Amino acid sequence: MTELPDHVAIMVVDTKGFSRHNDVQQEELQQQLYQALEDAFHRCGLSDVWDARLFPDSTGDGYMIGFPPRHLPRVIDSYFDALQQELTSKLRRLRAGGMSLRMRLSLEYGPADHQTDDRFGSPVGNTMIGTHRLVDSDPVRDLLDRSDPDVTLLAVVLSERVMKDVVRGGHTQRHGPSEFVEVTVTMAKKGFAEPAFLYVPVISGDLLRHGLGGARPADRPKPVGKTVPKPSRGVRASSRGIAAGGNIGNIDQSRQETTVHGDQFNAHDISIRGERRQ
Repeated sequence: MTELPDHVAIMVVDTKGFSRHNDVQQEELQQQLYQALEDAFHRCGLSDVWDARLFPDSTGDGYMIGFPPRHLPRVIDSYFDALQQELTSKLRRLRAGGMSLRMRLSLEYGPADHQTDDRFGSPVGNTMIGTHRLVDSDPVRDLLDRSDPDVTLLAVVLSERVMKDVVRGGHTQRHGPSEFVEVTVTMAKKGFAEPAFLYVPVISGDLLRHGLGGARPADRPKPVGKTVPKPSRGVRASSRGIAAGGNIGNIDQSRQETTVHGDQFNAHDISIRGERRQ
């Protein structure tokens, strides 16, 4: 029999397209990633959370920290927007060097024993696993894929527990139903299927047209227009078409000779504007 570990909040960030950069660029991005995370905590008045962070660990193209769950309301209310601002401030200089720094961020909390052997950088358990699965899930990746890479620099996903206990519990200024979009994160091979909640500090691109949880472009049905009957004998009708009753007038020859006898015609590659004879 063992004791239940203390609950801890876990935040994981990952960088989109990190491996597309060369070795020198990756080293620069790793430093900029760390600096952006730290500066964002200072920017929004959460220096105490950063300074007392638990089991900080770099994943190369990402970073992870833990902190007491009591700080979750302040993090949810202010940190995401501050991080977007920090990333925006770095955008121009990174672009000039052929680099891009866009992040996915997941937030979860639950029991996690972080008082472990010093040889290990972070705790294990379902809370830790769930946080990493959220940040790597298709719905949050899709947010960056469907947005402007120069505008939307951060995509956030919260676990169901964080949403229920912290946001819907009334502990934040943010409102769950109006500021977060519920999706289902499914990883069939890992036996993982759980609700999650998406947030983007700055919305752009396809997210504006179809929303955070909207269908991807490949999944959307093609627009259905009106069916326009094809003119016979190779005639291309103009947008006005042929007048009712089959009367033809104002024939504009486009490329080849056309012979017209009354209402009978033979034409090739012409445009026709029809008008009813009075």
